[in-house]
Order: sequence, then C-alpha cells, then structure tokens
Amino acid sequence: MSFSVLNWNIEGSKYYTKTNLKKIIPHLEKSPADIFCLQEAHELREKLSTLNKLQHFNCVFPDNHQNRNIILSKFPIISSGELIFPQPTLENITWADIKTDSQTIRIYNCHLEITGVGPKHRIEQLKFILEAASSCRGPIIICGDMNTTIPPAGLSRRFIKWFHKENDDDIPAQDERHIFLKTAESAGFTESINISKSTWCIMPLRLEIFKLKLDWFLVRDIPKPEISLGKYISDHRSILAKF
Repeated sequence: MSFSVLNWNIEGSKYYTKTNLKKIIPHLEKSPADIFCLQEAHELREKLSTLNKLQHFNCVFPDNHQNRNIILSKFPIISSGELIFPQPTLENITWADIKTDSQTIRIYNCHLEITGVGPKHRIEQLKFILEAASSCRGPIIICGDMNTTIPPAGLSRRFIKWFHKENDDDIPAQDERHIFLKTAESAGFTESINISKSTWCIMPLRLEIFKLKLDWFLVRDIPKPEISLGKYISDHRSILAKF
C-alpha cells in the first residue's frame, strides 16, 4: 500500500514571530497526508473538533506541558506515549505505533533543544532516541525539528551561535549536519531530505539565512520516501513524505 506523512513545525520561533494558527489550519486541511507529525502544535488541541477533515483522525496529544509535539493519523494508533530524556529538557518526544493495512510503523516526533545548548547536546538526544528505537522491530520513522544549526567554523557560525543563543562550549569544528547524519546512519537510519537543503527561514521576509537544514526525516526498514517541501507559512517548510 501507499501512504504519506507530513512533518511540520507550525508555530515559528518564540524569539521573533509566532505563526497565526488560522493561517496554518487551511494548509493542514488541504494536505493529502495520511499521518501528521507536528511540532509546536499544542494550540491545535482545542481547535481540532472544529475542523472538517482532521477531527476524524486518531490523535496523540501529550499531557505533559513540556511536550508540544502531536501526531494525527487516519490509520489506527495501537499504542503511543512519550520518550522522556534522562536530563530535564525543553520538550520530550512523542511516539506512536500506527497500523496501516500491511504493517505497523513506529514514529518518533521530535523537537530538539537549541537555546543554551549546542551540537553535542543534540547528538546526545539523538543517541537516546536511537537507543530507544533499537528495541523496536519493523519500520521506524524519526522526524521533526532537530535544530541542527551550526555550520563549519567561521563568521557565519559565530553569528548563528549568537542569533540562537547557543552554548559554544561543546561545538565541534565540523558542520553539525554531517555529525548528525553520521550518528543516525551508524544506527541503520537513512535521511530522506538532501542534507544541504534549507528548511528554515527568518519570517516574514522568508530569508533563508545561511541555508540551515533544521528538519529531518530519518527512516529505517522502510523504503526511502519521495519528499516534497512546502512553502514558508511558518518559519519552517512542511515536509511531505510519500511512501
């Protein structure tokens, strides 16, 4: 069978903009996706019953106020929960086992930390997710806003570190994206999006400063999907993955 997954950080950065949910909802309603993985989407809980299409989807809304990552699925969700990091963090991970017609797929919906931390912290968070996924048999998707912001050493790195208020104590010399990818691949995962593709901009100018790829769509034990990137409605592109 075929199905599609939409990943999207929908609300924008709290530092300089917050996308109006009314602008986002029409795009969600029109999306052909069968499964939605949304970050910064906690406000959607109270709006869901008013929507034409999505109110009929199965939902995972975490109860923890530290988790604003939700999963919606037109397929049955047979189990779900939160993956809680061992150290206090901005947000936990939402996961769900989704039963399609032919198989059960585990999805981890993530929003990794950025303020006051750096690449080393995010790599440790990724390793924690990968370790949890290692005990799962069958297809796995790890997606979300991973905040992989740090480019190779230079002026752009210094500016981005200042702009995002990141800690510089644990920043290696390499481009963070390459370290992140290598870590995921070592656990058997493949990244579905071009590693040099920008998925983030400064709103409202839609300025893709330094071409930052913050959003990832990692897969294991499932064919690599066809990826389509949406326009900037929030400060992140939506990612539609067709399997």
